[in-house]
Amino acid sequence: MTQARRPSPLQRRVLIVLAALDAKRPGPVATRDIERVLEQGGDAPVYGPNLRASCRRMEAAGWLLTLRAPNLQLAVELTEAGRALAAPLLAGEQARVLAEQRATAVRVLPLVPRSQADEADDRPVELDNRWHLACRGDYVIRIDGTTCLQLWSAAGQVTRLEGDPLQVATWLQACHDAGIAVRVQINMSAAPEEGTLNVAAPADLTNTWYRQLDAALQAQGISGLTDEIRLAVVRPEGSLRTLPAPVRLLHVLREIPEAFPLSATAYEEDTGAALDTLLARSGFTASQAQELRRHRICWPLMGSSQKTENKAR
Repeated sequence: MTQARRPSPLQRRVLIVLAALDAKRPGPVATRDIERVLEQGGDAPVYGPNLRASCRRMEAAGWLLTLRAPNLQLAVELTEAGRALAAPLLAGEQARVLAEQRATAVRVLPLVPRSQADEADDRPVELDNRWHLACRGDYVIRIDGTTCLQLWSAAGQVTRLEGDPLQVATWLQACHDAGIAVRVQINMSAAPEEGTLNVAAPADLTNTWYRQLDAALQAQGISGLTDEIRLAVVRPEGSLRTLPAPVRLLHVLREIPEAFPLSATAYEEDTGAALDTLLARSGFTASQAQELRRHRICWPLMGSSQKTENKAR
């Protein structure tokens, strides 16, 4: 029954400190160090006798082990039960601190691009580990106070990403840095407004997009994206310049004499789901991903005995 009781406020603070220190370097912690950390954190002062008495009660509850360090200082260490109790306390404290930081964080919206962005061209931008292709990004503030990011493609298609004001501002900054035109508006729009197109070409992130895609494919055991292909995608000729990066890449792969320009070391059955997720995050549509997977990658053949074994699994 003793172990089922809830820790006191002081015990909660001690458990949080021990969990944070344990994550960095497991092992005993001197009670004097705990006092020092609590003082640096702006908590109310804790007197040594009170702290040691609280640690003894936590030892009786099975949360701590107490021992003497080589210099005879009293030290404590979390037990498995103590770690299980302290982990959610630490996570809650970290979430509270992060919420306080976000509540006071200041971000200035980049309303003027670093260089004039051309809204006629889609450019790749990575937002929360997922690639998007857009020619303009709108910071949208709805009348009810909620916010989202509108990403417009050159074809007039829109993607909306929901987030709080700070998150949307972070996304807008990423669009700005990618050379995508940005603006702020009240309420969502049904179609992109007509306006004067800017003419100066901003930095193109297609090269970064290509290299990250290549690295991700190689991590899946798929190789074949060469520097020659990269140059054809990054510096396309003629009408290809107006096409999104995935379309450029598929066009280049179709022109290669080899039937399957890319090759895989693992079986398609084992890699397919992860590959589809990877391609979606890289800006490929479902049909484009299907073409790459079925018609541009040479998969190793699976013998009948291996098929039977995999089905049994």
